[in-house]
Amino acid sequence: MRSGLRFLSVLFPTLILAACALPSREGPPAPVVQVTPRSAAPSAATPAQPAPEPKPAEPPKPEKKETQVYAYRDPGAPPEPAQPESPAQASQGTPSSPTAPVSETPKAAARTPAPESAPAQPAVAKAEPPKPKPKPKPPIMPQPSSEAPTPPMQVASAEPAPAPLPASNVAAPSLAPAARALANQAEQQRQAGDYAGAAASLERSLRIAPREAYLWNRLARVRMEQGQAVQAGNLASRSNDLAGGDADVKRDNWRMIAEAKRRAGDAAGASAAEQRANAN
Repeated sequence: MRSGLRFLSVLFPTLILAACALPSREGPPAPVVQVTPRSAAPSAATPAQPAPEPKPAEPPKPEKKETQVYAYRDPGAPPEPAQPESPAQASQGTPSSPTAPVSETPKAAARTPAPESAPAQPAVAKAEPPKPKPKPKPPIMPQPSSEAPTPPMQVASAEPAPAPLPASNVAAPSLAPAARALANQAEQQRQAGDYAGAAASLERSLRIAPREAYLWNRLARVRMEQGQAVQAGNLASRSNDLAGGDADVKRDNWRMIAEAKRRAGDAAGASAAEQRANAN
């Protein structure tokens, strides 16, 4: 024990002196090399990883059945006679019927084209017997009734066309330039048969000179020619109220009033109006 202690006491100073006696290293520092261990042994602190679960075994795939191919046979054709089996067919066990199934491998069956369908046979139309013609029905005779016979309808005779009005000899009085222009335009439209345009022009002129008896007389004649007899009689009466001592305007107005009453069926009123027209 003591010898060991002495040895250590001598060894340590010797090592220290030897280390101090080594020369100092000059130059660049030594590179640092990182060494990666190839396989690290699992330490005690690292938990053990669970083992992978085994994959379930795949179910076996079903085997493909052999495809059976039958020869096409027209169902409308007569049955073919059975052929005797040959010794080779009997030894191989192959049936002699043309419709017997022939076993092939799936690849050969895939390459075999499907049999084409036979062309459809045209249907033969059956001749139908001619249909009997329907017998004509006997005419239905009217049965005598106890009621009295209905009298035939009486067709009303067409009324005669109204007689045309006599020509007017009423002279146009002095009017405002705008009213005179409209009155002249209305007279031209009336003579051309444009009664609607003539009435519109006269109504515009009456807005300018509403108390002019001549304009009311012209509008009454246009309405009479349009077939509006009642309105024409009212307009003629309004013209008489504004005419004053103008005998020509009053005479023409009374003639239109007489014609309006005549078309309305008032013969007495029409006669009285005619008398007043002749008196003026």
